[in-house]
This record gives sequence, structure tokens and C-alpha cells, in this order.
Amino acid sequence: MSFDPTNMLAVSRTAGRLASGYYAFLVAQYVAANPLSINALPPNGELGQSPIGKIARKDGTFHTLNLRYYLDLFREDQKIQTEILRAWALGALISLGDELSAHRYFDRAPILELVYHLRNGVAHGNRFNTTGGGLRRLAQFPAHNRAAMSKSPTGITYEITPALSGSVLFGFMGPADVIDLLQSVELHLSKAAGARR
Repeated sequence: MSFDPTNMLAVSRTAGRLASGYYAFLVAQYVAANPLSINALPPNGELGQSPIGKIARKDGTFHTLNLRYYLDLFREDQKIQTEILRAWALGALISLGDELSAHRYFDRAPILELVYHLRNGVAHGNRFNTTGGGLRRLAQFPAHNRAAMSKSPTGITYEITPALSGSVLFGFMGPADVIDLLQSVELHLSKAAGARR
């Protein structure tokens, strides 16, 4: 079966942007967690008031937020920091899975099938629960990172099995493992499309 190299390269680039975006997001998190980051906030609107930020709604109205308050809250609350890391990884897996789904997961390579099962797990409560269709798919198309081009120096293997249970993020995989997966998908699709690195 042949695949359109243009589509493969487009999804490869998406995976690469998601991995780079995760790095950029982590840098922003490190900066925000630094006590000196308070000095980088925009100037106060009026004397004695904290700087204000806005989050736009579709209708042009917005939420207003006290930047100093939420920066302090982020810096002091480790649970918020962990949830934000999880949310980024979750969003990356769903985004990449949706892109791959639009192309029927191309060659169904084990690294791409790994994304399929992880995406479904995070989209359904961040839990593994492989049923009917997923079990049939898994019997036909293995899902693992054995041939992944990017992984831990320890060589840890992540494999989806019918009996797998528990949380996806960060029980089965950690944040850096998600980055490895994104980079491996980028490299796999780029190579499959015949791109030169």
C-alpha cells in the first residue's frame, strides 16, 4: 500500500512541532516557577494595582485575571504544575492521534499504533480500557516503541497489551517519554515519506 509522502511529511511536522512545543512549554514553566519571574510581569495599569491579563472569548468579551496572583499560585502549587504538564501531554497525544486518524494511521507501524492506544486512553479518563474494537486492532497491529528512533537511554519498551490497565499519564509514561514518542513519530513518518535528514 502506498501513502502520499506530502501527507506523511505534514503529520511528521505536526509531531515535531508538538515535541518542540512541549520543550518550549517546559521552559515557560521553569521561568514561571522561578521567584524572580515576578519582575518580568508587564507594568501595573495604575499605581498600586497588580498587572492584569485578559483571556478572550469568541464574542469579543474576556476574562480578566490578576497576573501576580496567578503567577504566585502557579509557583506555590506543585499540583497545578503537574496538572499543566499532564494537560500538555494529553493534548499533544490527542492532537497527534487525530492527525494520524485522518490518514488511517498510514502504515500502521507499531509506533503509530502506540499513539492510537495512548490517545484513546487519555481521551477516556486517562485510563487504559481496551475493549472490543481496540482488542481486535491490537491483535492485528502491535503497538510498541521497540524500533523507536528516540527513547530513554535505558531502552525501556512501552507496549500495549490486552491486560494493560491503570493511568496513561503519568503512570504508564512520563513527560519525557511522550516527547520521545512525538519525536519517534516525526522521524518514522519523515523516513517513510523518503525525506532526507
